[in-house]
Amino acid sequence: MKQSDHRKMVAMLSDLKERALTREGEKTIIDQFNDKIARVGGIQAVIHKLKVMYNYFRDPRVSKMKKGLAGAALLYFILPTDIIFDWVPLMGYVDDMTAVLFVWRLLSKELDQFERDCEQTR
Repeated sequence: MKQSDHRKMVAMLSDLKERALTREGEKTIIDQFNDKIARVGGIQAVIHKLKVMYNYFRDPRVSKMKKGLAGAALLYFILPTDIIFDWVPLMGYVDDMTAVLFVWRLLSKELDQFERDCEQTR
């Protein structure tokens, strides 16, 4: 991914962070996440991270700031208007996965702990 595309993604994630904290943004994530996962299929490790991030976003104990970051990545993944449009074969999801992994890295300690806690309660 080019440096200019990286900057665009960071700017878009910043905008989506604010949107994720609105009722409309939260509704979009909750209503459309599972449909998007079903359409994407494929890379199970990334799909697993998305599911952890989705559950983290929905957890009422998560701070608003961290919920906004996770929500921004989820909205970027869900919404079809990205840096590389989803309908572009194969490449359409590269930026989605990059955005998700970028936010995962920012929240890695919390998400890893959240994932462990969820596994222990099963």
